[in-house]
Amino acid sequence: MKVVVLGAAGRTGRLVVEEAVRAGHEVTAAVRSPAAFTGGGLVVRADVRDPDSVRAAVAGHDVVVSAIGPSGRHAHGLYSDCARALVSADVDRVVAITSGGVRDDDPNFSFWYRHLVRPLARDLYGDMRLMEAVLRDSRAEWTFVRPARLLDEEPTGVYRVLDGETPKGGWQVPRADVARFVVEELDARRWSKAAPTIAR
Repeated sequence: MKVVVLGAAGRTGRLVVEEAVRAGHEVTAAVRSPAAFTGGGLVVRADVRDPDSVRAAVAGHDVVVSAIGPSGRHAHGLYSDCARALVSADVDRVVAITSGGVRDDDPNFSFWYRHLVRPLARDLYGDMRLMEAVLRDSRAEWTFVRPARLLDEEPTGVYRVLDGETPKGGWQVPRADVARFVVEELDARRWSKAAPTIAR
């Protein structure tokens, strides 16, 4: 399968690229600064603020994985800009990593997360919700992978997944497990038009 990963230079994006290459996919790593990227796969330039660069990067691929993430002053509107660029590029399929925090009324949020963490990231989560809405209204086949708090740990293979809500008592997950889940979903298509929320 021809897979292009947006945000391939990020901590999760690099792992997605590695897993996809290991799984035998034909992988393109789309990054803002190709010269600085040392991961696997073909490397191309793409900036989600530049729809033309996104259109060129995703052309000819079977699926787009969005592993973009905020970086300081570049964070505002990043996710929704990415979604609009993908719709403009008329992509067929998108697997987008957003966050378990996207849903305002998740019944399984812990008290501290609901009242301490979420308010600090309100704008970011709002932009992720907008990304999901834009893609949901497009012709693309979409999957929104919503991880709990991401950890920089080795994969465990031990996690739970629910459609649209955080697994009860789950509040974190290794990003390496998220990357494996994303790559497995490329072939499995178990979560088409769904929002699998992952936590261990």
